[in-house]
Amino acid sequence: MRVVVDQDLCGTTGQCVLTLPGTFRQREPDGVAEVCVATVPQALHVAVRLAASQCPVAAIRVIESDAGDDERASADAAPSRRNPSGMPRKTNNPEGHDGTV
Repeated sequence: MRVVVDQDLCGTTGQCVLTLPGTFRQREPDGVAEVCVATVPQALHVAVRLAASQCPVAAIRVIESDAGDDERASADAAPSRRNPSGMPRKTNNPEGHDGTV
C-alpha cells in the first residue's frame, strides 16, 4: 500500500498528522501535508485508511497495490488533479512535489 497527499487540495488542517504522525507531517512554511513513508507497513494499513477518510478535503489517496499497471485507489480517493473544466488546478506547491516519498 502507498499513500499520496494531493497538495493542491490540502487544507492544512493537520488532521492526518494528528491521526498518524509517523506517516504524515506538515511542511514548516505553509502547513501542507506530506507523506513520510514510501510504502505503508501492513500494521498501519487500517490507520492510513482512517486518516484518509477523516481528511476534511479528501486530499489523501490510498493506493492499495504497488504494481504500476494495477494501481487501484481506495474508495476514499481524492478527486483528480484537474478541476471540472479539465484545466489543471493552480498549485500551492511551486516546487512541483506531489507529496509522495
